[in-house]
Amino acid sequence: MDKLFSLKHKIAVVTGALGLIGKNHCLALNNAGASVVVADLDEQKCIDFANKYLHNSTGVYLDVTKKESVINLMDKVLSIYQKIDILINNAAINDMFEDPKVATEQSKFENYPIELWQRSIDVNLTGVFLCSQVIGSEMVRQKSGSIINIASTYGITAPDQSIYIDEFGNQSFFKPPAYSILKEELSC
Repeated sequence: MDKLFSLKHKIAVVTGALGLIGKNHCLALNNAGASVVVADLDEQKCIDFANKYLHNSTGVYLDVTKKESVINLMDKVLSIYQKIDILINNAAINDMFEDPKVATEQSKFENYPIELWQRSIDVNLTGVFLCSQVIGSEMVRQKSGSIINIASTYGITAPDQSIYIDEFGNQSFFKPPAYSILKEELSC
């Protein structure tokens, strides 16, 4: 029986591929027929995941905050597959506070460490920009490709959920939205 949705002969790069959502993106793409480039900070774990769970796929080191790393990834993918059809910008950074006892206090806006803010900007914004710029340029050269940007609900809600609690201890009228995906087709 034919699948209704096929990515046969497509090459997909997934950034942040070793995270929970990233692994599921890789599996879904591969199940639809795509060869998947599992891209994250630990190259050996990327290779191991690709070898164990995917077929006709590979793992590659990627630091989305460094343009040279994105270029190296693209060059490696092109040397293996000769094209890139899909980029899933999935890499993201989660707030990590060293001491759980002070995490609640540190996560408040007025106390949020500038170093964590900058790291979030570097990964969550600059990383998407660099990957889209570098790989998108190749897609323009190829005259085809899709870039899919994955975002967190924290784009429109605060990580400190206590601000949504009313004076009676109930969640206020605000309800965090379901995840959504913005897909941009490149047509040249």
